[in-house]
Amino acid sequence: MEQSLPAGLRDPVRHLRDSAVESGIRSLLLWPDRACAKNPGTSFGTLWEEVRSCHSSDPLEESTLRFAEGLCAYRAGLSGDARDAFEKALDVVAHVKAEDARWALASSAHWSLALALRRTGDLDEAVQRARQGAREARERGAVWLEGAARLALGRVLRYAPGERERARANFDEAHRLLSAAHPADPLGVAYVRAHQARLALDAGNASLALSLLRDARAGFGHCRHQRALAHSQIDQGWAHIQLRTISVARHNGEEALERLRAMGDERGVLRAWQLLGQAALEEGRIEDAIELLKQTARGASAIRDGTMHAEAVVSLAWAHFAEGNARAVSRAIRQAEALLQTVPPWIATVQWQAVDLAHRVRQHQFTEVPRRLRKLRAMLQQRNMPRVTAECMALCGFELARQGRLRDAAPALKEAFTAGSQLDAIAWTERFLSTVSAVDVRQWIASLVTEMHEHAHLAEEYEALRVCAVAGLHDVKNLATSVYTELEMYALEQEEEVAQPILAARDTAFRAGRLAAEVETQIIAGKTQVIVECKPVDLAAFFSAQQAIIERSALLRHCTVEIEEGLPPVRADERYLTRVFGNLRSNAEKYAPGSDIVLSARVHSVGRKREVIVGFADNGQGIDPEDAEILFNAFKNPEDYRQPQANRGTGFGLHYCKLVIEAHGGRIWVDPRPGMGAAFYFSLPPAE
Repeated sequence: MEQSLPAGLRDPVRHLRDSAVESGIRSLLLWPDRACAKNPGTSFGTLWEEVRSCHSSDPLEESTLRFAEGLCAYRAGLSGDARDAFEKALDVVAHVKAEDARWALASSAHWSLALALRRTGDLDEAVQRARQGAREARERGAVWLEGAARLALGRVLRYAPGERERARANFDEAHRLLSAAHPADPLGVAYVRAHQARLALDAGNASLALSLLRDARAGFGHCRHQRALAHSQIDQGWAHIQLRTISVARHNGEEALERLRAMGDERGVLRAWQLLGQAALEEGRIEDAIELLKQTARGASAIRDGTMHAEAVVSLAWAHFAEGNARAVSRAIRQAEALLQTVPPWIATVQWQAVDLAHRVRQHQFTEVPRRLRKLRAMLQQRNMPRVTAECMALCGFELARQGRLRDAAPALKEAFTAGSQLDAIAWTERFLSTVSAVDVRQWIASLVTEMHEHAHLAEEYEALRVCAVAGLHDVKNLATSVYTELEMYALEQEEEVAQPILAARDTAFRAGRLAAEVETQIIAGKTQVIVECKPVDLAAFFSAQQAIIERSALLRHCTVEIEEGLPPVRADERYLTRVFGNLRSNAEKYAPGSDIVLSARVHSVGRKREVIVGFADNGQGIDPEDAEILFNAFKNPEDYRQPQANRGTGFGLHYCKLVIEAHGGRIWVDPRPGMGAAFYFSLPPAE
């Protein structure tokens, strides 16, 4: 039976009918929050109940209703229902006659479905759905929609083991696209900052997380998005947990809890309880922590949020372990083990391994300790999250020390202290000292000191590596200087005009020698970061010199220069800028031989900020979009790429380009353009 379309969904449908698809999707995504804000006391759950009873015979209206149903279910924490609703939306949208509305809804439903699939445990399918949404938007030139899909892809990849760099790259790309959209999307940019902050928290970088959250909260405040402000306050609380300012974390949690309750955000309330439970645990209020975590587990079970349910039960096991209640620990460990079978392998999986190992040690079940420690280390290494490594190894290391297993305890505690902060180390050590005798402490310190001495040779190995690098660079410098000298003498001795390839080889040898000398000097001085000395650079003159070098290349064809009229000079270090173009040219020669090259420069403005966008494009085979996510990472293996390529290197050249451009205060990215050729772009500040 048909029911009328809810009033708030009429505008999105109208925009979609009129082909204003990005406006329609933006309005649709904001509808659940606006509906709850307009009707105090309405929760996302009740809104979901209301909208799922609405139906329409018009495919556009019906697909919009199912999409809205998925949004409400997702925000209410009903991940399975959200997944089903988005899948129904995709089924119905195929029958929408208006082409623009059809692809825009389909693209958005794909990445929205990806977020629901991440919560229900199907990570591989979630990644593919998000990539499909981004691909469809990019093919249509829909900048904002691609940015939204990239944000979703980063959120999914954050939960995939070993994919943190891809997650970071997608967040960076989402930030660029949402900033460049017309009109710009300050709310979307704020969401990107919030999720970048969560990535920083995963890595244990609380200071960076707080800085990113300040930017995010400014954006949320500007857009008057109260729910996002409350959730970001919870994230601030987790940052303060890491910084050991527990009272601030507790205040953040209590304030966010009050706001989210008033908004009817069930899942937000559970997140606040999680934070308050951890704060209570850190303050030694074990009973309060256990009660809060039990509330979280019950609430997560009620809304069928398996991931949060598993996280809460694992935290409950840690709380019972701190309480010393062996029976409750065993019960929570068994319950968590069953829950973790149905959710993605996230941090809770590693934390479960740690508390299970520590519990076995406390029960004097030592037989499996070495094997389980190796397994725990492998899982931590795969996830590369220093904060989690520190917490898990400290829990196991201190328990091993309490039970007299000092040989196993020393390396575990060394790993914990290396990965954790000084504040963490102090807190953990004080807690440990309050539970052991003086004799035990002396034995533990002696064992730990022995372990430290065994690893002292690492500093000597680093110095040896530094000497080898300087020696190698010195040889390269001498060789390049010799080649340059020979070619220069040859050119001076010729009565006729010297062939262009010989002059090009001479100039290349000179640049190689100078580069080797500069890097050698930096390493000797211990300056391994990129330090730029910026001056105004005329890009027209710079491009002219680069054009001549490219056209002398035996592996490239023509080079065209496209410079916007009235382009201002840029502030840059021309030496480093030359190296960036050298790396881009070398990549084109290696992966797109026979290509034509286009060098471009134009002014780009976002609000009051002006920057110059510099481009280097070829017309070769292009790049697989999935490879583009990791293109600027350092020390990649050929197996990391999806696109097969016989001559793949480590990819350090593009990582170096990223370091140089970021040292200038800019950013660098790639438009992969499969089948059309890759286009690299980077931004530089104008000199004016």
